[in-house]
Amino acid sequence: MKVASSINSPVIGHILRLSFFLLITALPGLYASGQVKFSTVVSSQDISKGEYLQVEFVVENAKQIDDMTPPDFRGFRIAQGPIQSSGMSIVNGNMSQYKGLSFVLEPEKPGKFTIGGASATVDGKRMQSNTVVITVHPGNGGSASKGAQPPSGGNTPFSNPFFQPSMPDPFGREPGEVEKDYVLRPGENVKEKIRKNLFVKVQVDKNTCYVGEPIVATYKLYSRLSSESRVTKRPSLNGFSVYDMVDPSSDPVSVERLNGKDFTVHIIRKTQLIPLQAGSIDLDPVEVENTVHFVKGSGYRETRRSGNSLRDLLDQMTDEANLGPEVDENVTLDTKPVTITVKPLPEENKPAGFSGAVGDFSVEASLASNTISTQDENTLHVVVKGKGNLPVFAAPPIAWPDSIRAFDPTSKEDVNKTVSPMTGTKSFDFVFTPRAAGHFTIPAVNFSYFDPAAQTYKTAESKPLDLQVSPTVRKGTPSPAPGLVQTEPSASGSFGNYVSDHLEWIFAALLVAGVTAWFWRQNNRLRKAGKLAKAETTAAQPRPDALPQTPITTNRTNAPQLPDRPATPAQQPDARDRQAMAAFPSGAYVPETPVADPLSEARQFFENGDSKAFYREVNRAIWKAIGRKLELPASELNKSNTTRRLRQRGWDETALLSLENILNECEMNLYTPAYDRFNMEQLLRQTERVLERLA
Repeated sequence: MKVASSINSPVIGHILRLSFFLLITALPGLYASGQVKFSTVVSSQDISKGEYLQVEFVVENAKQIDDMTPPDFRGFRIAQGPIQSSGMSIVNGNMSQYKGLSFVLEPEKPGKFTIGGASATVDGKRMQSNTVVITVHPGNGGSASKGAQPPSGGNTPFSNPFFQPSMPDPFGREPGEVEKDYVLRPGENVKEKIRKNLFVKVQVDKNTCYVGEPIVATYKLYSRLSSESRVTKRPSLNGFSVYDMVDPSSDPVSVERLNGKDFTVHIIRKTQLIPLQAGSIDLDPVEVENTVHFVKGSGYRETRRSGNSLRDLLDQMTDEANLGPEVDENVTLDTKPVTITVKPLPEENKPAGFSGAVGDFSVEASLASNTISTQDENTLHVVVKGKGNLPVFAAPPIAWPDSIRAFDPTSKEDVNKTVSPMTGTKSFDFVFTPRAAGHFTIPAVNFSYFDPAAQTYKTAESKPLDLQVSPTVRKGTPSPAPGLVQTEPSASGSFGNYVSDHLEWIFAALLVAGVTAWFWRQNNRLRKAGKLAKAETTAAQPRPDALPQTPITTNRTNAPQLPDRPATPAQQPDARDRQAMAAFPSGAYVPETPVADPLSEARQFFENGDSKAFYREVNRAIWKAIGRKLELPASELNKSNTTRRLRQRGWDETALLSLENILNECEMNLYTPAYDRFNMEQLLRQTERVLERLA
C-alpha cells in the first residue's frame, strides 16, 4: 500500500528515528530469547485494596522442570490457585518445555509488599525467579492503574505520533483482535518463533482431591500464528466419571494475555472429572498436529512487525512486493502429563448409611398421600439438593415400619453440569404398600455425605412423616344397619367373593393354560410329521443286498450311480418332504444359522478408515444391545436409566464405567471426528467385551 500524500517529510523522519530506537532497544531481548528464562509476571504493580492481583511464575526454554515451589505471599490472601499449566513444543525434532504456576491474590491491607521469587529445579540446577514490589492503595478505588493491562494495540503517545486521549487510534486493531505474527524475518529462528507463539496447555483447578470430589481439567491451544490445527490424540480419562462442561463441537474461542501478548485461545476440551477410586491417576496428554503458514519478509518487513500502530504507517511506506514466498512448517504439540492424587475418604466416623455423596447437600421428604387404604400403593418422594457429585451417589436408606412393603426406588436428576461442583437436585421415588391398617410414622430420612471443605462427614435430616392407613372396604358388601344381625355368608357367596377379588389372577392362569395347550398340540403335530418323513426316507433307500456287485461312482450330489447307466439328477423333495424337513425330523440335516456379528459393519468401516461411520456404528450396536438386554423402548433408552437398571442387575462400577466411556467416546468423536487407528482399535476391543456381557 502506498503512503498517503498528506504525510510530510518531518513526520516520516520522526517515525524512522523512533523505529531505529525501538530496534536497538529490542536487541538484548533477541539475544536472550533462546536461553532458559524463569520470571515472575504480575497483572499490575499498582492496585487498590479491593482489587485482585494475578501472579504467574513461568519457566521457559527448559528441557526438564521439577519441584516448582511458590513463595509466601505476605500481605495477601490467596483467592484462587495454585493453577498449574504446563506443556511442551516439538519443532523439527527439538523439544522444549514450559511450566507455569499462577495465583489470584487479594491484598489484606494497604502498603508496599514484596512478592518473592518462586524456586524450581531447571535442567538439574536450582533457579529462582525475580521479586516484584506491589503498591496497594487504600479504598476500593483510587488506584491509577486499577490492576488493568494497557490497551490492546499499544495506544500510547510513544507508539503512535498521532495519539490523542479523546480520539481512537485510526490505525489500531479492533478490540479483541489478536495480531497474527506470520512474517518470518531474515535470520529469525522458526522453531523459537513457533515455540513462543503456538503451544498447548492443560490447566487443573487442583492436583489433590478426595474420592468423589470434582476436578476441572481444561485443555487449551494458544496461538498468535496463522495455522491449521487438528487434534490427533485425545486424553485418556480412565478412573473418572467424565462430564463435559463445554460442547467440544462448539470450538469456543477467547483472547487471553500472557507475558504482555494477546493470544487466541481455543478450548480443546473442558471437563469435570469425578474420581472413582483412590490413588495417583495421570491425565494423559492431548496431541495436536499443526501446519503453520509463514511469509518470508524483507528487512523493512521486520520493522513492520513491531505489534502496534507504527507498523501500519510503515506498511503504507513499503510496497507489498517486499513480501517473499510462503513457507509451511509442520509441528506436533502436546501437553505434559498431569498427576492427580486422589485421597480415600476417611474410615473414621463414617456413617452407616453413607452412599458415596461428596459435597454439601440438604434433603427433603414428602408423601404422595397421607391417607390410604391397605394394599394400595403410595409414593415416598425424597429430594436431595446441593452441590457435589449428584450423578454418582445412590439413594439414602429408609427405615420402613414393619407393616410396610417397599420396592426399589427410581431416580431422576436435574443437574447443571457446566459449573464445578455440579449443582441441582436428585430425587428418589420409593413406591410402597401398607399391609395392615393403623397409624404409622415414617422416620426422618438421614442423608450422610462427606464435606471436602470441612474434611468431615455430615448428615442432613428431613422431617418425619405421618401416614394413616384404613382397612380396605370391599365393594358390594355394605355394612349392616344398626339393630340388624349380620348373617354369615354362604359357601357360594364366599366363592363368588373370592373369584371377584382374584379375577385378574384367574384370567392370567387361564391364558397361560391356553398357551401351554397350543404349544403342546403343535409339538405333537411336528413329531408326527417327523416320524412320517423318516419312514418315507427309510422306504426310499435301497437295501444293501439289492445293490449290484459292480463298482460305483458318485456324481456331484453324492448319490450312488451304476457305471453302465447314465447319471440322473438328484430327485427334488416334493411338498410333503419339504414339510417334514421344515419340522426338523429326526435324522434330517438342518444347517446351523451362524450368529451375526453386531460389529461387522464397524469392523468394515475401521478397515476402510471411515472414522465417523465407525463411531456411529459402534454407538448404534451398543444401544441396540442395551435395548435388547433391558427390553426397553427407544423412548426410555438413556444413560441414566440404563446405568440404574444395569446396576440393579448386578453390574459393578468398573463395568458401568467401561460402558459409559464407550458411549462418551462415540458421542465426542461424532461431533469432532479424528482418525486415530490405535484409539479406534482399543475402543473396538472394549466394545466387544461389553457386548459379550450384554448378550
